[in-house]
Amino acid sequence: MAVVLEEDGQELYPVVVQDAASGRVLMVAYANREALERTRRTGLAHFYSRSRKALWMKGETSGHRLPVEAVWADCDQDSFIYRVRPQAPVCHRGTPGCFDEAIASPPADLLAYLRARVEERQDAPAAESYTSRLLHGPLTRLVKKVVEEAGEVAIAALAEGREEQVWEAADLLYHLSVLLVREGIDLGSLGAELSRRHAVRHPAAPDAPSATP
Repeated sequence: MAVVLEEDGQELYPVVVQDAASGRVLMVAYANREALERTRRTGLAHFYSRSRKALWMKGETSGHRLPVEAVWADCDQDSFIYRVRPQAPVCHRGTPGCFDEAIASPPADLLAYLRARVEERQDAPAAESYTSRLLHGPLTRLVKKVVEEAGEVAIAALAEGREEQVWEAADLLYHLSVLLVREGIDLGSLGAELSRRHAVRHPAAPDAPSATP
């Protein structure tokens, strides 16, 4: 592995911690080889603290350990992704992740961002929150809203202008995201199903026959 940062005799590599379900980036830290090996061996996130100059396991003090589903390396083997299944807030501030604020523009992966916001209300309900009421109230109410918004998208497409179509489509995406979170269906599952359908309809071409007799 190529060393990205060497500090006090430690060879350190940046690690991006990503929610395996939503794709959301939760935090960034450093790991040395021992931290990477312990993460692979135990299935729990380990890092190297540059301030304490010591190996540490996420949650060793709070008890909120961070299960790691997979460790991915980039093509140069000098930076890594921990794909995780968080069971508690990841950031020390008590928020789901350390990247909570968009500095300028909306996030590129808007569906993952929307899902993350909905999941926050699932984990921390608030009585005054419309999202919380949809998540924790009668399922029939949420289902009716999804059907209602889908109908309004169709009506807007037939009889109204682009601005109204965008408005209604945004409402539909929001309510559908709430339903998916409530039912425990992650975006990865939807992506896998779409990929499967594409593979069925567009199978890979067979290998070309050899030119030699």
